[in-house]
Amino acid sequence: MEGSAHEILEAVRSKEPEMFALLELLVNIDSGSTHKEGVDACGRILASELKSLGFEASILAETECGSHVLARRGGTGERRLFLSAHLDTVFPEGTAAANPFHVKGGQAYGPGVGDIKGGIVQMLYALKALRDLGRPTPPISVFLTGDEEIGSVRGRPHIEAIARRSSWVLVLEPSSKPGSVAVRRWGLGSFHLTITGKSAHVLKPESDGVNACRELALKILALESLSDPVAGIKVSVNLVQGGRSRQVTAAEARADIDVRVRDARRMESVEAMVRRVAGAPILPGIRVDLDGKLTRPPLEPNAATEALLETARSAAAELGMEIEPIEEYGGSDGCFTSALGIATLDGLGPLTTDMCGDEEHIEVASLVPRTALLAAIITRLASGPPA
Repeated sequence: MEGSAHEILEAVRSKEPEMFALLELLVNIDSGSTHKEGVDACGRILASELKSLGFEASILAETECGSHVLARRGGTGERRLFLSAHLDTVFPEGTAAANPFHVKGGQAYGPGVGDIKGGIVQMLYALKALRDLGRPTPPISVFLTGDEEIGSVRGRPHIEAIARRSSWVLVLEPSSKPGSVAVRRWGLGSFHLTITGKSAHVLKPESDGVNACRELALKILALESLSDPVAGIKVSVNLVQGGRSRQVTAAEARADIDVRVRDARRMESVEAMVRRVAGAPILPGIRVDLDGKLTRPPLEPNAATEALLETARSAAAELGMEIEPIEEYGGSDGCFTSALGIATLDGLGPLTTDMCGDEEHIEVASLVPRTALLAAIITRLASGPPA
């Protein structure tokens, strides 16, 4: 390990107790997407942390979801770095009380500990290490989305505006393999299907009932048959509701449809297939209402990302590490930046298991080296990085 890299690693390691104290504070605040109060509380804490690092930080207020945090700071060079993360989690209010932050067997547990609070802590302490060492950084924008887990509907315009003014994007989503960084993700979208039939007692003579649940069952089979692993298409129906009584023909049924697409060139055709299958009634007397769309493009490698990846490889080598570019399946805000052609590396957060599950946890030993890696990449971007 070179002396410079060793200094970065030691600077991060010296702050490890502080890192875990901040992580515990954040994890023990419920910040599910629908719990605005908690999302905003995390945002205020992190805006304050960013101000202490010399950023001009502001809260971008939202009324229907968690507010966002935007921070900017000058630096060395003209090309700007965008550090991207989000404030919300998938966990409902009360989860933090039921499963608070705790460490067991070398693993740190708690709601959002990996997705994405561990990554945010890495970002802050990478920047603190570079500040303490007097290392240069490029001009930096930080954006913490308040509604990422529900599609970044409100956050997306800000993300894309920042990306267009940036040369590189580093996304602090968790990593799923030791030494990995994400260079590809699947695009995704959701559709909401409402089927209307007609109620009647099931034994009514010459019943004119029309069973919406039967229509939905047929549609589920047809929709899921659109999945094609080889072509990179996955359609699944996992949330359904219908009917009001065992002995009465169901007058209404509802379903949410999840759609994943690996390649951007297939986005339009896949959406058209879903609309055609979901939107066309099969049984006589059925009415179908369908809304939704594909909301996140895939994150796909491009020449700019390949150059940024080489910078990351060099930074990792200085630390005695190797990185592996991989494909991740879940979407992220990096999908939006990559679709604009901006160099984007994703999945730079801590090694995480059971992401979004009841036992979500990070490998404690991964936090310091991956923070040092992030710091090494950032300072390299201030001193002769790729275009």
